[in-house]
Amino acid sequence: MKRTSLAVLMIALALVALAAPMAYAQAPAPKVTINGLIDNVTSYSQNISNYNGGLFNRKDSMWWARSRGRFDIIGEVGKAKGVLGLEIDSVWGQTGSTDTNQAGTATGRTGFGTTSSWDLNTDSQGVIEVKWLYVEFPVPLIPVPTTARLGAQSFGAAASYKLAAYATGDFAGINIVSQITPNFKFVGTYIQVEESLVGTDTKDIPPTAVPAGILSTQNRGDDFAFIIAPEITPFKGLDIKPMFSMFYAQGTTNGSARAGRGGLNTTTAYSPTGDVRGGINEYRYTVGLDSRLRMGPFSLDPTIMYQFGNKAVVAPAAFVTSGSVTGRKYYPDLNALLVDVRGGFQLGPLLLEALAAYSTGNTARNNTLGTVRYYQPLTTDTGYQADWGSSMTALGIDYLNAWNEAAGRIAYPGNQIGWDKYGRIQFGAKATYAITPALSVMGGANVHWSAEKMDRNGTTVAGAGITPVWTGPAPRDDKRYVGTELMALITWRFAPGLVWDNQFGYMFMGPALDGVTDPTFGGRNTNEPFMLTSRVRFTF
Repeated sequence: MKRTSLAVLMIALALVALAAPMAYAQAPAPKVTINGLIDNVTSYSQNISNYNGGLFNRKDSMWWARSRGRFDIIGEVGKAKGVLGLEIDSVWGQTGSTDTNQAGTATGRTGFGTTSSWDLNTDSQGVIEVKWLYVEFPVPLIPVPTTARLGAQSFGAAASYKLAAYATGDFAGINIVSQITPNFKFVGTYIQVEESLVGTDTKDIPPTAVPAGILSTQNRGDDFAFIIAPEITPFKGLDIKPMFSMFYAQGTTNGSARAGRGGLNTTTAYSPTGDVRGGINEYRYTVGLDSRLRMGPFSLDPTIMYQFGNKAVVAPAAFVTSGSVTGRKYYPDLNALLVDVRGGFQLGPLLLEALAAYSTGNTARNNTLGTVRYYQPLTTDTGYQADWGSSMTALGIDYLNAWNEAAGRIAYPGNQIGWDKYGRIQFGAKATYAITPALSVMGGANVHWSAEKMDRNGTTVAGAGITPVWTGPAPRDDKRYVGTELMALITWRFAPGLVWDNQFGYMFMGPALDGVTDPTFGGRNTNEPFMLTSRVRFTF
């Protein structure tokens, strides 16, 4: 009996040994591909206010050109793949004392959002940005088809179908997609926002101590987020994407997830002792529903996001006249809403589209220490409404030169959606006509208001937005109308892989943002911006 069992075992081991090289021989061969795009862009603009500190009542003008390359190196073995995403952004002509920003902005000034500028020899060091580095593979031992993605990657549709309603851009973490049924897909994402490593306890270690060569004041909080956003298709033409997300921040956090608004600084208001301790925590929850309906020539894309939770914040000295106690810790609740609805109708070569957007806000006299009413996305990467066609209040084809994109005095609306703490109301309409399949023209307009009236007598503080006039003899002059922007775009696909876009934007400014201006540079009237851009894009 023992000899028979041993013989069977030896035969089985021999078969396994033979099967292993056979399986190895049948393994798919590795494959490497490269795809991406190269943009060459030039823009002429006035009063965009990205290079004058956001002084909206001081005129400025600029004409520049630059090149951007985006390259994805993709290695595949069967269904598994690894991706390295690289990017280069360089201005034509040297812009600072050196031709890169590696020496620091004092000597290596470059254009906003770029990493280098090309001089006569165009040799630039340290200018390649690593955007993505991830591996994607089918997950074994799971009864439904499941794909995991690990590393630095794009959000894609992890949160919503609509671009930048809650989270877009890139992150480091995990994304899981499971196809439960043909009509139901589970999508779950974990995002590591900041990492405190071993978590230095500043109760025992003085702030001046240098563990591992790093000041404890540089120790980050363990900030993270997760998103659960399944995709449901009840019937052909209707897609529904419910979402639940939780964001946790300890002390100060990433500027994309929290911007200074209403006079609250993003650092001192959340880090009174210069570190992440002291109970300065935020628990932010967002629930939402994104959907898209396609019925013949008709399309409808409604999105709604509701935010709740709580946070801790330290009252600044500038808030004392609002009734707060300087240095005291407050615990405001979060209660905010975003609604974004877009629709379209196709009439042959003519496409008509409309947009309505609304986000809640706080009133001028509300210091936000009791309730936060303004909506806060996790990150939009400056991309909110970049798919709509504007070039003033959203990214256009020159995506590094939108109005106030550098957020010199208040947050850029393509990043934080609302106007400071006051929320947002917007109505827009546009028409696109396809002259030929390769040539189209678009024209449209957007009208902007703040949801709550803005204090025109307010004072802006770096990293804090507008601090209102809480009390005193200064007359209150609150306004809601932000402005009306016009937009136009001509697109010509003149060769395979090549597109030539020409865009124009102009904004008639209302009085609401006059509180962002600096009275030492003239009257408190915001200058009207405009921009003309031309871009040739090669995609491969």
